[in-house]
Amino acid sequence: MPFSVGSSLPEYRAKASIDSASDNKIQDDEYARRFGFRAGLAPGISLFAYMSRVLVESMGKDWLERGSAEMRFIRPVYEGEEIRIGGAVSSVTQNGSISVECQASNNQGAICGIGSGQLPPQLPLPAPEISDYPAGRAKLHRLISLESLQPGEILTPITSEFTWNVHWQYCQKSIRDHHPLYQKSPHPGWILSQASRILAVNYDVSAWIDVSSQVQNFHCLEEEDRIVTRGRVQEKFERDGDHFIVLNLAVFAQERCLQTIRYTAIFRIAPNAA
Repeated sequence: MPFSVGSSLPEYRAKASIDSASDNKIQDDEYARRFGFRAGLAPGISLFAYMSRVLVESMGKDWLERGSAEMRFIRPVYEGEEIRIGGAVSSVTQNGSISVECQASNNQGAICGIGSGQLPPQLPLPAPEISDYPAGRAKLHRLISLESLQPGEILTPITSEFTWNVHWQYCQKSIRDHHPLYQKSPHPGWILSQASRILAVNYDVSAWIDVSSQVQNFHCLEEEDRIVTRGRVQEKFERDGDHFIVLNLAVFAQERCLQTIRYTAIFRIAPNAA
């Protein structure tokens, strides 16, 4: 599409869904109601996946290969809600860099997520090496608290098999994104889902809420492969009774970096969080 400041992005609509196989109890209706929510929450990483559609629709495969995005989730999304995603071009520089702003709204028009995406003419920095993210060997499912968490703590890596069948299940059944690019390329939401997995594997956390995700794409995988996610704890903090963890992650295939992720989640939910 032609890019000029103020140009609208094509609107995309999605119906929010919950993964019935997930171990995150905040997606369970009864559990979520204990914290004041009216039902189980759809994952924030799924909202990222829905919102990424307008970036791919406007910037194409180039965004999957070298683009970046930052999404923040500001209101609960419930299963079955129709989510409307739109946005506009916010800047176009002389060297060809493009920036867009986007947002997601629910059935009532309330904004649930806000974000931005960028597409530079070339990668803004070298891709990380796998040696930049050493593999931790700490005990899995260990206790998590603000006292026990240490910034710089290295996470035990996780592996996932990327197959076209697994990807088909994700795109066609989980988030219902039928964009033709995903017939040959992994969905950025599927890659981001590794952030939630590495949190749940390393720590004994029964319920968590995705808060924000910042990603930088470096390479677009075009074949089945084994995916390795590594990282470390970047930050921890408390706000209004909620306890937060920030992870600095990188996802690799054959030691080639696909994506870096700065992932923030609430691991201890305050009473009456809603």
